[in-house]
Amino acid sequence: MKRLLVAFAPVGVAGIICVFCVGWLLAHSVQTRIGNPPANLNAQAVAFASDSGANVHGWWCPIQNDRGIVLLLPGIRADRLSMVDRTRFLRRAGYSVLLVDFRATGETKGDHITFGWKESQDVLAAINFLRQTDPNDHVTIIGSSLGGVAALLATPPLKVDALVLEEVYPTIEIVRCS
Repeated sequence: MKRLLVAFAPVGVAGIICVFCVGWLLAHSVQTRIGNPPANLNAQAVAFASDSGANVHGWWCPIQNDRGIVLLLPGIRADRLSMVDRTRFLRRAGYSVLLVDFRATGETKGDHITFGWKESQDVLAAINFLRQTDPNDHVTIIGSSLGGVAALLATPPLKVDALVLEEVYPTIEIVRCS
């Protein structure tokens, strides 16, 4: 029995190390310089404080006489650049759009990704920014993966007109990179 235990102990240790490595890879910061927005978005660079401790960076793409505002929330390890094509589509349809980088991604500083816990505070900060910009406009959230989870975990519950969730993971055990 002792020989068997000694033989398989390195395999168990290697498995534990692999689990920690995967967790680190998923949660470590992926900050990068985003640069200027594409010219056809007519976007303004914005930044606002979040209770997560981050200063959330994003692009505000307003339209005169819009049909409403859409807040685009990217997936895990993604930043606002992943939402540029959607922004173009929504602007052509007559919507103002806010794209953001969650804490620890893009230009928003942070030590690590928290799989929705602290990112939910970034969502609340984005909604507050939109409500200060235009308190009477209709607000819709489109959240992909981590963005959807962050919207669901926001407390107090979000006061928005619509919430679209894509690829939201039901448990932390089955998170997949998007």
